[in-house]
Amino acid sequence: MNTIYVASTVAEIWHDLVEEAEQEVHLQLEHEMEGYLVMTLIRYQNYAALQSHVLALDYFTAHQGRGQVRLQRLQQLGDISLLYSGLYPEQADRRTVGTDYFVKMGKSAYSAASAGAENALSEMFAELSSSFVPLMQVLRAVHDHTARERPTLLEAWDLWSGTGDSDAWQQLSQHGAIPVNRVGRA
Repeated sequence: MNTIYVASTVAEIWHDLVEEAEQEVHLQLEHEMEGYLVMTLIRYQNYAALQSHVLALDYFTAHQGRGQVRLQRLQQLGDISLLYSGLYPEQADRRTVGTDYFVKMGKSAYSAASAGAENALSEMFAELSSSFVPLMQVLRAVHDHTARERPTLLEAWDLWSGTGDSDAWQQLSQHGAIPVNRVGRA
C-alpha cells in the first residue's frame, strides 16, 4: 500500500523535508537555523530570477549599498549562495566554478551582514556564516532526496576538498576513497 503524504501548508512540507534531511546527514541544526532555512526555501521557491544572479556582481553591488539596503543585498547574496551550494549544486558545473565558490561567497556575505547589523540580527548573520556548511549539507540531502541522485565520487571529492562536507567524506570512505584527513578545506 502506498503512503500518501499530507501537509497543510508549504511551510510544513519544507520543514518536514529539512527535518528528514537533518536525520539523513546526522545533523541537528539549532532551532533558529532550521527555521531560517525553511523560511529561505519558502521565500525563494517561486523566485524566477534565481538562476540569473551573477554572484560576483551581486557581491560588488551589495558592498556599494548603505544601511538597510546593504544588509538586504548581503542577506540575499548569502541566501542564494546557500541555495546554489546545497539545493542546486549543478549550478557550480554550469558556471564552471566549484561548490566552494558558493560556500565562500555565502559565508563572506553573511559575515559582512553581521558586521553591519545590530544586536540579534548581527548574531543571526554570524551564526549563518559559521553554520553555512551544515546548512548546505542539509540542503544537499534535500536535493538528493528530491532528485534521487547522489553525487559521483569525483563530485563528492570536489565537495569534500572544497568545503569539508562530512556527507561527502562519508561517501568517499564508504567507497574506499578515504581522504588523508577529515578536515578538508573550507
